[in-house]
Amino acid sequence: MANYKNNKEKIMHLIQTLRHLHLEITRIGRKINHAYCLQLPLELAVHFTIVTSTTYCVYGAFSGHLSVTVNKEQIIGMALSACIYSFKIMLINWLCTNVSTEACKTGEIIQSFEGSSIDDDMREEIHQFTQQLVLNSLNFTAAGFFSINNCLTGKFFATVTTYVVILIQINTPIT
Repeated sequence: MANYKNNKEKIMHLIQTLRHLHLEITRIGRKINHAYCLQLPLELAVHFTIVTSTTYCVYGAFSGHLSVTVNKEQIIGMALSACIYSFKIMLINWLCTNVSTEACKTGEIIQSFEGSSIDDDMREEIHQFTQQLVLNSLNFTAAGFFSINNCLTGKFFATVTTYVVILIQINTPIT
């Protein structure tokens, strides 16, 4: 108890500094999201088109539905390009999810201190930090159309699979 009273000002300053840093990092995250809010949906559309078309072309090469001859190097090139663009989608979604998750974990850690604080000043400072975390949660979106997180990865590949299956069922010739 005596150690706490001796270091109370340091602890209060540390909490205030952490609160300010968290607010600034959240603002930077929002600015980054705003800067790329139009680029992300366009990039996702391009990646979707490339992954869908190359997957369908690889299917056509293996099933013999291509009207042109494709050698092994071309098939490998198509498969690699689909993998690279798929990896980019997974990486962007994973990064955005991790940043949002870490911001949420910070809130959980701070909330765990709220009940154990010794005096009213400390309790109030932790409460202020908790309110800041609740009111300024960090979520990445593509121009507000949809959230960029790991759920988007699953939806992306489910949609690619659906489109490839539809193209196969239509039996569109690949030229």
